[in-house]
Amino acid sequence: MPSKSENLTGMFYMTLSMASFCLADLALKWACELLPTGQVMFILGLGCCALFWSIVSRKQEKVLTRVFFIPAVLLRTVGEAVAVIFIFLALINSAFTSVAAILQTLPLLMTLISFLFLGEKVGMRHLLAVVVGFAGVLLIIQPGADSFDVFSLYAVLAVIGLSMRDVGSHLSPSSISASMLALYGAMTFVVIGLVMMWFGGAKMPSLEAAGYLLAMILLASSGSYYTTKAMRLGEISVISPLRYTRLLFGMMVGVFILHEEVDQYMLLGSAIIVMAGLYVLFREQRYRVVH
Repeated sequence: MPSKSENLTGMFYMTLSMASFCLADLALKWACELLPTGQVMFILGLGCCALFWSIVSRKQEKVLTRVFFIPAVLLRTVGEAVAVIFIFLALINSAFTSVAAILQTLPLLMTLISFLFLGEKVGMRHLLAVVVGFAGVLLIIQPGADSFDVFSLYAVLAVIGLSMRDVGSHLSPSSISASMLALYGAMTFVVIGLVMMWFGGAKMPSLEAAGYLLAMILLASSGSYYTTKAMRLGEISVISPLRYTRLLFGMMVGVFILHEEVDQYMLLGSAIIVMAGLYVLFREQRYRVVH
């Protein structure tokens, strides 16, 4: 069992990883303001491919094999492709704070999917928390209101893609390493980026754009590394709640850097999402301890 100091270190790494991911999103948003979206996605894919290919090569794993066509692997790969497309579109067209809040509903959606499709036992309190959490999303989006931002629906579609990715990861054979699955996902970024560049073109990055691209790759890679470090050091029940600090960082970036306005509906909806997610998490941990 991890010691108190290991848990504290793990909590620090998880918080650092969420800050890294948030800043990577900001760099991505700024890069897409200077370069075609397809070009940014292509470069992100190349950077991630280089990272994961080096890991896979050190393990002497074969990349181009038939395992890519296993249904669970295909589900994960397609889900990651859907997620990255709509995360790009959401960050470009919608408020940064709205996107950050809506993406936090992933644990709630995964709870619902595990109940509906994976045959896992989920109590009525869990399901009620999921419903309450999605009510928080409606407060943020405010469909039907004059302030309704249709582009915020891109973030909802991104969450659906992320859930497909996570279900595919769960169902994929344990013999396929996480690095290999991540590499397959990164390869789709390259392909999608090339297709988008075919229609949207490309241009030589300025020094500023190149800086954003480099920051995007380094911060996203750092986030993945710090998350892995955190989950290996501490207890999951202690470390996982720190994932919600990404919402706090997202709001700080939106308000203080992008000068976005956050109204009472955004704050209330975000609080509902976080509280519902934490409730589901702690209930699951308690159930595991009892059983």
